[in-house]
Amino acid sequence: MSKEITSNSSLYRIKLLFHRNVMINKRTIQIGLISLICGVVFIKGTVLYYGGISPIAAESIITFGFVIFTLVGYAFTSIMFYEKNSANSAPQFFTLPATAFEKIISAWLLSFCAYTVVGLFLLYLLSLLIGLPADWFFSIRIFNEIWPYIIYQSIFFLGAVHFRSNNFLSTLVAIFGVLILFGLIALLLVNTFTPDGLFLKIPTTLTATSTFRFITTCTLTVAISAFFIWVSYIRLKRMELA
Repeated sequence: MSKEITSNSSLYRIKLLFHRNVMINKRTIQIGLISLICGVVFIKGTVLYYGGISPIAAESIITFGFVIFTLVGYAFTSIMFYEKNSANSAPQFFTLPATAFEKIISAWLLSFCAYTVVGLFLLYLLSLLIGLPADWFFSIRIFNEIWPYIIYQSIFFLGAVHFRSNNFLSTLVAIFGVLILFGLIALLLVNTFTPDGLFLKIPTTLTATSTFRFITTCTLTVAISAFFIWVSYIRLKRMELA
Protein backbone atom coordinates (compact mmCIF):
# COMPACT_ATOMS: atom_id res chain seq x y z
CA MET A 1 0.00 0.00 0.00
CA SER A 2 1.54 3.30 -1.06
CA LYS A 3 2.34 6.08 1.37
CA GLU A 4 -0.18 8.38 -0.33
CA ILE A 5 -2.97 5.84 0.12
CA THR A 6 -2.19 5.01 3.73
CA SER A 7 -1.77 8.60 4.90
CA ASN A 8 -4.58 10.45 3.12
CA SER A 9 -8.32 9.93 3.25
CA SER A 10 -10.36 10.09 0.08
CA LEU A 11 -14.07 10.56 -0.47
CA TYR A 12 -13.70 8.59 -3.68
CA ARG A 13 -12.19 5.59 -1.89
CA ILE A 14 -14.89 5.82 0.78
CA LYS A 15 -17.47 5.74 -1.99
CA LEU A 16 -15.83 2.67 -3.52
CA LEU A 17 -15.67 0.94 -0.13
CA PHE A 18 -19.32 1.78 0.51
CA HIS A 19 -20.28 0.26 -2.83
CA ARG A 20 -18.13 -2.78 -2.04
CA ASN A 21 -19.87 -3.26 1.31
CA VAL A 22 -23.25 -3.04 -0.39
CA MET A 23 -22.24 -5.67 -2.94
CA ILE A 24 -20.82 -7.99 -0.26
CA ASN A 25 -24.00 -7.69 1.82
CA LYS A 26 -26.30 -7.49 -1.19
CA ARG A 27 -28.17 -10.67 -0.43
CA THR A 28 -28.67 -9.75 3.23
CA ILE A 29 -29.89 -6.28 2.28
CA GLN A 30 -32.31 -7.64 -0.31
CA ILE A 31 -33.76 -10.19 2.11
CA GLY A 32 -34.13 -7.52 4.78
CA LEU A 33 -35.85 -5.03 2.48
CA ILE A 34 -38.22 -7.64 1.09
CA SER A 35 -39.07 -8.83 4.59
CA LEU A 36 -39.74 -5.28 5.83
CA ILE A 37 -41.88 -4.41 2.83
CA CYS A 38 -43.84 -7.66 3.18
CA GLY A 39 -44.36 -6.88 6.87
CA VAL A 40 -45.72 -3.41 6.06
CA VAL A 41 -48.04 -4.82 3.38
CA PHE A 42 -49.24 -7.59 5.70
CA ILE A 43 -50.05 -5.18 8.51
CA LYS A 44 -51.89 -2.83 6.14
CA GLY A 45 -53.82 -5.77 4.69
CA THR A 46 -54.80 -6.88 8.19
CA VAL A 47 -56.01 -3.37 9.04
CA LEU A 48 -58.09 -3.21 5.87
CA TYR A 49 -59.53 -6.67 6.51
CA TYR A 50 -60.70 -5.80 10.02
CA GLY A 51 -61.94 -2.38 8.93
CA GLY A 52 -59.68 -0.15 10.96
CA ILE A 53 -57.54 -0.05 14.07
CA SER A 54 -57.62 1.95 17.29
CA PRO A 55 -54.95 4.63 17.91
CA ILE A 56 -53.61 2.67 20.92
CA ALA A 57 -53.22 -0.49 18.85
CA ALA A 58 -51.59 1.54 16.04
CA GLU A 59 -49.04 3.00 18.45
CA SER A 60 -48.34 -0.48 19.81
CA ILE A 61 -47.62 -1.69 16.28
CA ILE A 62 -45.13 1.13 15.68
CA THR A 63 -43.50 0.46 19.06
CA PHE A 64 -43.08 -3.19 18.10
CA GLY A 65 -41.75 -2.02 14.73
CA PHE A 66 -39.09 0.02 16.54
CA VAL A 67 -38.04 -3.08 18.47
CA ILE A 68 -37.61 -5.03 15.22
CA PHE A 69 -35.85 -2.03 13.65
CA THR A 70 -33.30 -1.83 16.46
CA LEU A 71 -32.61 -5.56 16.70
CA VAL A 72 -32.13 -5.93 12.95
CA GLY A 73 -29.93 -2.82 12.99
CA TYR A 74 -27.70 -4.29 15.69
CA ALA A 75 -27.46 -7.62 13.87
CA PHE A 76 -26.69 -5.93 10.55
CA THR A 77 -24.03 -3.75 12.17
CA SER A 78 -22.40 -6.82 13.71
CA ILE A 79 -21.59 -8.34 10.31
CA MET A 80 -19.92 -5.27 8.85
CA PHE A 81 -16.39 -6.58 9.43
CA TYR A 82 -16.96 -10.32 9.21
CA GLU A 83 -14.29 -10.51 6.46
CA LYS A 84 -11.53 -10.01 8.99
CA ASN A 85 -12.70 -13.04 10.96
CA SER A 86 -12.11 -15.51 8.13
CA ALA A 87 -8.68 -16.88 7.32
CA ASN A 88 -9.59 -16.78 3.63
CA SER A 89 -10.87 -13.21 3.42
CA ALA A 90 -8.85 -11.48 6.16
CA PRO A 91 -5.69 -10.98 4.04
CA GLN A 92 -7.77 -9.39 1.28
CA PHE A 93 -9.57 -7.11 3.76
CA PHE A 94 -6.42 -5.91 5.51
CA THR A 95 -4.55 -5.30 2.23
CA LEU A 96 -7.26 -3.23 0.61
CA PRO A 97 -5.82 0.05 -0.78
CA ALA A 98 -7.62 2.10 1.86
CA THR A 99 -6.93 3.36 5.35
CA ALA A 100 -8.57 2.12 8.53
CA PHE A 101 -10.41 5.45 8.75
CA GLU A 102 -11.91 4.98 5.28
CA LYS A 103 -13.00 1.44 6.11
CA ILE A 104 -14.64 2.61 9.33
CA ILE A 105 -16.47 5.51 7.69
CA SER A 106 -17.72 3.45 4.75
CA ALA A 107 -19.02 0.70 7.06
CA TRP A 108 -20.64 3.27 9.37
CA LEU A 109 -22.36 5.01 6.45
CA LEU A 110 -23.96 1.72 5.42
CA SER A 111 -24.73 0.19 8.82
CA PHE A 112 -25.99 3.38 10.46
CA CYS A 113 -26.82 6.17 8.01
CA ALA A 114 -28.27 4.16 5.12
CA TYR A 115 -29.98 1.59 7.32
CA THR A 116 -31.47 4.19 9.67
CA VAL A 117 -32.84 6.35 6.84
CA VAL A 118 -34.47 3.38 5.10
CA GLY A 119 -35.73 1.82 8.34
CA LEU A 120 -37.26 5.03 9.71
CA PHE A 121 -38.85 5.79 6.35
CA LEU A 122 -40.55 2.39 6.33
CA LEU A 123 -41.73 2.90 9.92
CA TYR A 124 -43.07 6.32 9.00
CA LEU A 125 -44.84 4.84 5.98
CA LEU A 126 -46.28 2.14 8.21
CA SER A 127 -47.57 4.74 10.69
CA LEU A 128 -49.40 6.52 7.87
CA LEU A 129 -50.84 3.29 6.48
CA ILE A 130 -52.33 2.27 9.82
CA GLY A 131 -53.98 5.65 10.32
CA LEU A 132 -51.68 7.63 12.63
CA PRO A 133 -51.40 11.40 12.00
CA ALA A 134 -48.48 12.49 9.83
CA ASP A 135 -46.94 14.57 12.63
CA TRP A 136 -47.21 11.77 15.23
CA PHE A 137 -44.04 10.10 14.00
CA PHE A 138 -42.02 13.28 14.54
CA SER A 139 -43.04 13.71 18.17
CA ILE A 140 -40.56 13.87 21.04
CA ARG A 141 -41.68 10.38 22.04
CA ILE A 142 -40.27 8.93 18.82
CA PHE A 143 -37.03 10.86 19.18
CA ASN A 144 -36.64 9.37 22.65
CA GLU A 145 -36.83 5.93 21.03
CA ILE A 146 -33.96 6.82 18.71
CA TRP A 147 -31.38 8.04 21.26
CA PRO A 148 -30.67 4.60 22.78
CA TYR A 149 -30.47 3.03 19.32
CA ILE A 150 -27.79 5.48 18.19
CA ILE A 151 -25.66 4.71 21.24
CA TYR A 152 -26.10 0.94 21.23
CA GLN A 153 -25.55 0.80 17.48
CA SER A 154 -22.12 2.37 17.95
CA ILE A 155 -21.37 -0.22 20.65
CA PHE A 156 -22.32 -3.05 18.30
CA PHE A 157 -20.17 -1.36 15.66
CA LEU A 158 -17.23 -1.59 18.06
CA GLY A 159 -18.14 -5.21 18.73
CA ALA A 160 -18.08 -5.90 14.99
CA VAL A 161 -14.50 -4.63 14.89
CA HIS A 162 -13.25 -6.02 18.20
CA PHE A 163 -14.59 -9.57 18.37
CA ARG A 164 -13.39 -12.27 16.00
CA SER A 165 -16.45 -14.53 16.09
CA ASN A 166 -20.13 -14.40 17.08
CA ASN A 167 -19.91 -10.61 17.05
CA PHE A 168 -23.58 -9.97 17.83
CA LEU A 169 -23.83 -12.39 20.75
CA SER A 170 -20.38 -11.43 22.07
CA THR A 171 -21.32 -7.75 22.07
CA LEU A 172 -24.68 -8.50 23.68
CA VAL A 173 -23.01 -10.46 26.48
CA ALA A 174 -20.43 -7.70 26.96
CA ILE A 175 -23.18 -5.06 27.23
CA PHE A 176 -25.10 -7.08 29.82
CA GLY A 177 -21.89 -7.67 31.75
CA VAL A 178 -21.01 -3.98 31.85
CA LEU A 179 -24.57 -2.98 32.78
CA ILE A 180 -24.64 -5.50 35.63
CA LEU A 181 -21.24 -4.32 36.85
CA PHE A 182 -22.23 -0.65 36.83
CA GLY A 183 -25.56 -1.54 38.43
CA LEU A 184 -23.81 -3.30 41.29
CA ILE A 185 -21.37 -0.41 41.74
CA ALA A 186 -24.24 2.12 41.73
CA LEU A 187 -26.19 0.02 44.22
CA LEU A 188 -23.13 -0.21 46.46
CA LEU A 189 -22.54 3.55 46.31
CA VAL A 190 -26.19 4.31 47.01
CA ASN A 191 -26.31 1.96 50.01
CA THR A 192 -23.01 3.32 51.32
CA PHE A 193 -23.35 7.08 50.88
CA THR A 194 -27.09 7.78 50.63
CA PRO A 195 -28.68 8.69 53.97
CA ASP A 196 -31.62 6.64 55.18
CA GLY A 197 -34.90 7.90 53.82
CA LEU A 198 -33.29 9.61 50.80
CA PHE A 199 -33.99 7.95 47.49
CA LEU A 200 -31.72 8.45 44.53
CA LYS A 201 -33.33 8.07 41.11
CA ILE A 202 -30.86 6.91 38.50
CA PRO A 203 -32.02 7.53 34.91
CA THR A 204 -31.87 4.42 32.74
CA THR A 205 -32.48 6.12 29.39
CA LEU A 206 -31.77 9.43 27.76
CA THR A 207 -34.98 11.42 27.48
CA ALA A 208 -35.82 14.82 26.12
CA THR A 209 -38.84 16.59 27.57
CA SER A 210 -37.84 20.22 26.94
CA THR A 211 -35.65 22.24 24.57
CA PHE A 212 -32.72 22.26 26.99
CA ARG A 213 -32.94 18.53 27.65
CA PHE A 214 -33.37 17.89 23.95
CA ILE A 215 -30.11 19.71 23.17
CA THR A 216 -28.34 18.06 26.10
CA THR A 217 -29.55 14.59 25.12
CA CYS A 218 -28.59 15.14 21.49
CA THR A 219 -25.11 16.33 22.48
CA LEU A 220 -24.51 13.40 24.84
CA THR A 221 -25.78 10.92 22.28
CA VAL A 222 -23.49 12.24 19.54
CA ALA A 223 -20.52 12.40 21.91
CA ILE A 224 -20.97 8.85 23.23
CA SER A 225 -21.57 7.43 19.76
CA ALA A 226 -18.57 9.28 18.32
CA PHE A 227 -16.42 7.92 21.15
CA PHE A 228 -17.26 4.30 20.33
CA ILE A 229 -16.73 4.90 16.60
CA TRP A 230 -13.35 6.44 17.42
CA VAL A 231 -12.42 3.43 19.58
CA SER A 232 -13.48 1.19 16.67
CA TYR A 233 -11.11 3.08 14.41
CA ILE A 234 -8.23 2.73 16.88
CA ARG A 235 -8.94 -0.99 17.27
CA LEU A 236 -9.06 -1.62 13.51
CA LYS A 237 -5.90 0.40 12.97
CA ARG A 238 -4.05 -1.67 15.56
CA MET A 239 -5.30 -4.88 14.00
CA GLU A 240 -3.91 -3.78 10.64
CA LEU A 241 -0.54 -3.03 12.19
CA ALA A 242 -0.40 -6.34 14.07
